[in-house]
Amino acid sequence: MHRLLMILCSCLWLVATASASDAPAPSGLTAEEIIARMEERFRRQIQTLESYQDQRRYSVQHRLLGNSTFWVVEEKYVAPGEKQFQVLERGGSGAVQKRVFARLLEVEQETARAAVRPQVDLSRENYNFTYQGFDAGENAYKFQAIPRGSNDYLLRGTIWVNAEDFAVQRIEGEPAKSHSILIKRVHFVHEFARFGDVWFPVHHRSETELRLFGTATLEINYFDYHWQTNAPGTATNRPAAGPLAVVSVGVVSVANIPTSVNRREQP
Repeated sequence: MHRLLMILCSCLWLVATASASDAPAPSGLTAEEIIARMEERFRRQIQTLESYQDQRRYSVQHRLLGNSTFWVVEEKYVAPGEKQFQVLERGGSGAVQKRVFARLLEVEQETARAAVRPQVDLSRENYNFTYQGFDAGENAYKFQAIPRGSNDYLLRGTIWVNAEDFAVQRIEGEPAKSHSILIKRVHFVHEFARFGDVWFPVHHRSETELRLFGTATLEINYFDYHWQTNAPGTATNRPAAGPLAVVSVGVVSVANIPTSVNRREQP
């Protein structure tokens, strides 16, 4: 019996230390209330954001491609959902540029439209959310997100909701649907940061494990951003480091990589 108690105490100590960063937050809010505030926070940002412009650098790396293939793109957005892109610099595989980068921009334009965006938003209409605890290191509530529908641009994974203003600050997971039989596994991380009263993505990384060709990596870095809002008392045209992006961009970002790296480009 003494040995059994020692084992039990040891197990309880391990559980306690392993779960320390996921302790409940002292907010007194229910999981449903946290998600409701997250949805309201997102709606408020969409409603107050009049326009923005930014630059982002896309890059893909794979052993068959040699040097990194990249685009530097300038984006201009005007509410409620108009996006325009201009490629400022480019290099590397023409096939990847066409099948991955160009496709990314097409999807981002499509899913930014006011008529389409509600179908891919992080909301209770599109997802079932399960509370996983409070991450003290990130000062955020963690939720598992499971898609409710069959939209191609939904994800399956974990989201971190900021404890101060309930904005989504990190998304980690995989596409809810497989886009190709050549894809074995996809994992992506999409990170946001707060700039004044708004949140913008700052970094995206996707790793795609291909059944025959190894791993392809996509990275997007966001920078040189200016925006305007219609919120009372809010300064306008301030520099920051990243644009507002639809979550679906992170999901579709790896969809066309296999067709781009299944052979070396011919000169």
